[in-house]
Amino acid sequence: MDAFESLVRRYQHRVYALCRRLTGAHQSADDLAQETFIKAYFALGRFEAAWPLYPWLRKIAVNAGLNYLKARSRERPLEDGLLGDRHTPVAAAGDDPEERLERAEFQARLDGAVESLPADQKSVFVLRFHESLSYEEISRTLELPLGTVMSRLNRARQKLKERLADPPGRGA
Repeated sequence: MDAFESLVRRYQHRVYALCRRLTGAHQSADDLAQETFIKAYFALGRFEAAWPLYPWLRKIAVNAGLNYLKARSRERPLEDGLLGDRHTPVAAAGDDPEERLERAEFQARLDGAVESLPADQKSVFVLRFHESLSYEEISRTLELPLGTVMSRLNRARQKLKERLADPPGRGA
């Protein structure tokens, strides 16, 4: 039990951050992270000790997140901000306040656009750009053919480009 507790402490922030990016809501991410560790605890007997632990936990978290997104596909979280303010760029020394504001506004728009992606595209996008997984790793994690991963990522990028093309308040 002590070993599992230290395991949770070691990975809880990474698992929570992944769940937060998938759901866009603190409470849901917190619940999913807890669910991930509960599932991992009961599946420890099937874990192959020769393999790294985080990819196994990530797969459990992604599956839990996808199940959540499918169940909630008709609802939008209203209780929190988009993807959390920890994604807002940190100001470098001497940054112009107006530039910082513009970056923060763009980050909020990007987070909102990612949040609005369909679950299948969002999961591939998050794994690629937030978890820095290769196409092959995403394919294995989601148990999808490589071509499906590539096409979902391409569709996600296209939707994000469309949604970010015309800044609010500056259109015709």
